[in-house]
Amino acid sequence: MLRLLSRLMFPAILLLFSLSAWADRTDVVFLKNGDRVTGEVKGLNRGILELKTDHMGTVYIEWEDIEEVISQTGQAVELTNGQRFYGSLAKPENEQMVAIETEQGTIGFNTLDVVKMYPVQSGFWNRLDVSASLGFSWDKGSAVGRYSLGLDATYRDPRFITRAGFVTEITTQQGRDNSKRATLDANHLVFKLNKKYVAYFGSLEKNDELGLDLRALAGAGYGWVPIRSNRNWFSIAAGLDVTNETPTNGQAETNLEAVGMLTYEYYKYDRPQRKFSVNLMVFPSLTDWGRWRANFNTDFRLEFFEDLFWVLDFYASFDSAPISESAANSDYGITSSLAYKF
Repeated sequence: MLRLLSRLMFPAILLLFSLSAWADRTDVVFLKNGDRVTGEVKGLNRGILELKTDHMGTVYIEWEDIEEVISQTGQAVELTNGQRFYGSLAKPENEQMVAIETEQGTIGFNTLDVVKMYPVQSGFWNRLDVSASLGFSWDKGSAVGRYSLGLDATYRDPRFITRAGFVTEITTQQGRDNSKRATLDANHLVFKLNKKYVAYFGSLEKNDELGLDLRALAGAGYGWVPIRSNRNWFSIAAGLDVTNETPTNGQAETNLEAVGMLTYEYYKYDRPQRKFSVNLMVFPSLTDWGRWRANFNTDFRLEFFEDLFWVLDFYASFDSAPISESAANSDYGITSSLAYKF
């Protein structure tokens, strides 16, 4: 009897898996050239729709090439104006439109107004982007060698974005001590109405050039995203943070600072993928009046092989009154490296 049941259950289980897999591939994407592709919508991010199909694997389609999308599964859709809707995607009345069936009824809008989309039940790994970079330079004339290592991770959700990054750099020169720079930072943006967001951020930093053995920072702020599209992101924010600084020589200090933040990103995700970002943070001290700090960073990435990027990064740090008296006021440099996106 048990043998008979096992023989009946095995094909039944296979049938259930096949039916569930088939059911997941009911989304239909209509392209402007007249073609249509059936599969499972895995998400829309930065102008690229990810669609999982049975016969072609996962395909990536530029959003501007799409005329309409129909999906019976629940989707979380975000518009350029910051509005978010949840529901299945129905066939729209007009071309180049998206119609989403919500609890309040069917709402239609232009495909160009959509900047982000995820299945409501989208898994963790579908929303996570991870990249690692490695750089090295050396010249015989000055006998200076520079080694760099970086890790970046971004988790995206229609309601928030969480980012974390680590970069370390070691500079060697004959006859001098090695110089080290390392930064670990993270931020969490929670989206609100009218393109506003609440930001939580923190960092750990070590910089021999600035005489800084360790700087620990934690803060929060409120921001606005006036520009958010499939190509551009521009945001500004202000807030407060608390820092604890341990100098290379001297006593540790704790300070309260105001924070001003500006971020701009440009990305184009056809082949080759390209991304350019600018980040500026200014920290006027509230407890050490007259002192102010600033961190500036630009990052350019160009894909020259699938998921492999050439990265050119420029960084600069300034401190009007370094905690170590013998330290320099500024530190800056250019790093060239290779990065792989997982």
